[in-house]
Amino acid sequence: MQGVQGEIIAAMLEPEFYPHAVERVEHVQTHISHVFLTGSRAYKVKKPVDMGFLDFSSLERRRHFCLEELRLNRRLAPQIYLAVLAIARTPRGLALAPLEAPGGEVVEYCLQMVQMETGRQMDLLLDQGLVTAGQAAELGRLLAAFHAQAEGGPAVEFFGRPEQVRLNVEENFRQTENYQEVSVAQKRWRAIRDYSLGFLDERRGLLEQRVLEGRVRDGHGDLHSGNIVLPSAGEPIVFDCIEFNERFRYQDNAADLAFLAMDLDFHGRPDLTQALVEAYVEGSGDQGLGQVLDFYKCYRAVVRAKVAGFMFDDQGEDAAHKFQDITKARAYFRLAARYAGGEPPYFLVCMMGLMGTGKTYLARELARAAGWLHFSSDVLRKQMAGLAPTQKSHDAWGNGLYSAQASEATYQELYEAAEARLAMGDSAVVDASFREDRWRRRFLDLAAQYGARPLFVGRRGRSGGEAGAGAGPPGGDGPWPLSFTPRRAWSRLAPCRNACRPPARP
Repeated sequence: MQGVQGEIIAAMLEPEFYPHAVERVEHVQTHISHVFLTGSRAYKVKKPVDMGFLDFSSLERRRHFCLEELRLNRRLAPQIYLAVLAIARTPRGLALAPLEAPGGEVVEYCLQMVQMETGRQMDLLLDQGLVTAGQAAELGRLLAAFHAQAEGGPAVEFFGRPEQVRLNVEENFRQTENYQEVSVAQKRWRAIRDYSLGFLDERRGLLEQRVLEGRVRDGHGDLHSGNIVLPSAGEPIVFDCIEFNERFRYQDNAADLAFLAMDLDFHGRPDLTQALVEAYVEGSGDQGLGQVLDFYKCYRAVVRAKVAGFMFDDQGEDAAHKFQDITKARAYFRLAARYAGGEPPYFLVCMMGLMGTGKTYLARELARAAGWLHFSSDVLRKQMAGLAPTQKSHDAWGNGLYSAQASEATYQELYEAAEARLAMGDSAVVDASFREDRWRRRFLDLAAQYGARPLFVGRRGRSGGEAGAGAGPPGGDGPWPLSFTPRRAWSRLAPCRNACRPPARP
């Protein structure tokens, strides 16, 4: 990094830069800030960026928003947010200094915080299964007290009016429209959109009533588990609220709480969601919360899907992180569809049977008629071997293209291709022999994991399965002897268990 920002970063990476003992400095950055972890203190410097919804482009604006971040976050974490300091150019070089007496030209500002306990962020603890219902309830009571004391009044309440809520919701769908067939199936996206806009039309009076009840406050705005620390001793610490855009903080209290409730659902912990919400209702007296909570949870899930999509589009992201981003985006859209009350059904069709029985032809015609994608083991097997789809193979059964290793790789590719469609809420047709029950079982479990309806279709020729006996246009193209050989290897169909169990998490 060039210029003053590069000079500042280089200086802040040196332990001697700080007015207290430091052994080593860890540098973490986001798209809008640099954070320097020194062991006992953390220092946050805003990047000089203008992203439309936030503007840190001038030194004066960065000073203003550092002070706002200090003021706003002291509402929930006064013990963490210590001061705003100047970074000044002095005869000894760049140095931290008080705002009131910098002792030289101010080149930047930074926020000084207590460095919180390592490894105690709530999202990390959720992944380890280490968050309790008691901790969730404690958060519910803390947030109820916070909202009761937060600023309200006409200027804040304006943003809770149905027209303003609609602006936020419509913005979500404008910004995710291009992610259809990338991270979300068109039918799923439309179901979520129609539910959201329909709720605003049908429950307008409810939203207006909540404004009159004083339920719209200057809240946190970014209340997810990554912004919460659960210390090994002491109360939860909620930090890093949004300081750069009032529109994201001025909202119905339900929208604030819904962010965390949705996050707990995303982590597969509905028990924690229940504990959080029940404690919040008891502490706030908000008996109408349940009427709007799913709507706001749906809104928050789409926001998270959108952000994951933006990260997927970031040219600076490597392939591994892009895969994580698109997987998260699909999962958040799936969760949003659940809050929306459902969506059109989607299917995993597995067309199975011996070679030459016409299963490929039927799979292709079904996919064409329904508008679904068709994944053929014949095509994938050849592609993986560097052959054209129409190129013939004369490998014997159990060798070459039809070896056990090649078959395993082919089924894994089929599995991943089908998973990508189901994760978006779309149907898929898979065409393969499925001669082993473990393969059939994996695809059945895949359908259950993503809420798809499984349909296994066994195709037989005349006389119990002879190849080519009146089977219609041939689909498979293996050598003629292969049409008979696999029958001896066909494993018995095992009874289906838990075929329709709900997924543990989105």
